[in-house]
Amino acid sequence: LPIFSPHTKAVTDPMKLFLILPAERRVLQRSRPLLFFASLVLLLVLLAGCRGGREDAALWTPVPTWTPTPMGADPPAQVAAGGEEVQQPAAVDAQVVQPVTVAPEPTATATSIPTATPVPPTATPEPTATPEPTATPTETLEPTATPTPAYGFDLETAEKFPTEGLAPNVVRIYAYIYSPAELGLPDYRISVLHDGNELVAESESVGGMPSPTRAEPGPYTRFTNYSVILVEPQAGEWVLQLVDSDGAPVGPPASFTLSADENTRELYVRYVAK
Repeated sequence: LPIFSPHTKAVTDPMKLFLILPAERRVLQRSRPLLFFASLVLLLVLLAGCRGGREDAALWTPVPTWTPTPMGADPPAQVAAGGEEVQQPAAVDAQVVQPVTVAPEPTATATSIPTATPVPPTATPEPTATPEPTATPTETLEPTATPTPAYGFDLETAEKFPTEGLAPNVVRIYAYIYSPAELGLPDYRISVLHDGNELVAESESVGGMPSPTRAEPGPYTRFTNYSVILVEPQAGEWVLQLVDSDGAPVGPPASFTLSADENTRELYVRYVAK
C-alpha cells in the first residue's frame, strides 16, 4: 500500500522503504501492523481466488475420450465432481460369437440355348478315277501241240455189256486184237488201271481164228482172242490199253465208269493194226 508522509511522496516499492530517511523510518515502523494486516488480507484474497478457480475447474466436465480397454481387463476408474473416484463395474467376459456366414442362394440365371449355326455344305470333291495299271502285253505262246503217239493199232470200239453168271464186284474184260490180213494177232496184253491203280492181268492174246464172247449169237456177242476176269470192287474208273509183250503201249486207251450196283460189268475193246 502507498505510504504517505508529510516530507515524502508516496513510496510503493518496499525495497525503497529502507532507503528513506531516519525521520521517516519511524513512520514506517508505526505502520508495520497495518502493512502486515494488508499483506494478510492480500494473501487471503489470493487463496480465495485459487480455490474459486479449483471449484470452477471441478464444475467443468471434460469431454470424454474413448480409450480401448483390453478384453477381460477392468475399465479405468473415473473421478466424479468433487474429486471422488467413481468405481466402474467389473468387466464381464463377453463371449465372442463368430458371425455365421449364410451363403446366398444362387440366383437362377437364364441360360441361352445356343442356336445351331447352319454350316454351309462343303463341296465334296468327286473321287478321281485312279487309272488302272496298263497291262503289259504278254507274248502269248501258242500251245505246243502234243504229238500223238504213233501207235501201231487203232481203237475201233469200246463197249460194256450186261454180265451173265458173275457175282457182284467181278469184272470181265474181252479184247480182239487183229489185222485184216491175218485176223487174230498173238502176244499182246491189255493194261488195266482201276482208279489209277494198275491191276495184274497175266493173259495174252492168241493168233488165228477168233472166238465168240457168248455161246449163242446175240446183240452182245462179239469176236475175241483175249479175255481176263478180275475180282475187284467194281465202282470207279477203269482204263484199258493195248500193250505189247514188253509192256509198251501200242494202241490208244479206253475209259469206262462203273457204279457200285451196276450190272454191265463186261468190258469190250477192239484194236486193229494199221
